[in-house]
Amino acid sequence: MPIFEFRCRKCGSQFERVVLGADNEPAKCPACGAENAERLMSAFASCGLSRSLGSSCASSSGHS
Repeated sequence: MPIFEFRCRKCGSQFERVVLGADNEPAKCPACGAENAERLMSAFASCGLSRSLGSSCASSSGHS
């Protein structure tokens, strides 16, 4: 299940929410209750196995 990060446009609070594929409801801020939060670009990590290097992990960030 994907976890998305949000920031409330009203109070600036940042929070995470599990979002299912069919979930189209706006993200509600747990701090102030506003329903106009913006979804943030999140960093992610990817790990795998490589025959020549053993295990390898890389991270990526959507932040500019």
